[in-house]
Amino acid sequence: MKNSFRFLSIAAMNIMLASNVVYAHNIPSLTAGEAQLKAGKNKEAIASFTKAIEGTPKPGSDDLSNAYYHRGVAERALGQTEAANADFRKSIEVDPTPVDAQGYKNRGFAKSALGDTEGAKADFIKAGSFGDNSVDEEIKNNNG
Repeated sequence: MKNSFRFLSIAAMNIMLASNVVYAHNIPSLTAGEAQLKAGKNKEAIASFTKAIEGTPKPGSDDLSNAYYHRGVAERALGQTEAANADFRKSIEVDPTPVDAQGYKNRGFAKSALGDTEGAKADFIKAGSFGDNSVDEEIKNNNG
């Protein structure tokens, strides 16, 4: 229960933080997804980010990483932990050094909620290596 509450709290915080982020791109479905995420329309945002990911031409690596990341945030807000974990993983694969290590941090939260404490700890440590000191408590909480 503690992990579920923490997971939902972090998801809400990430949505609020995501609402302040503006990306320079010209992919209408990505722009729409960001606006929908900001408005709390997570299902619609997921559909828009999916359209951006699967669209032609393929978005550049920055936009593709952002689409996976933000789709993961929307999925996590809906309690779709496994899907969110997969999208955070894809975001990291596309861009292994995401801004502020958010991909690693969020994948760590998803892994923690799924019971993978070792995997979560590794992701929190990686986020910390990119300068995110907010993960220190999570590293302690995921000592397996």
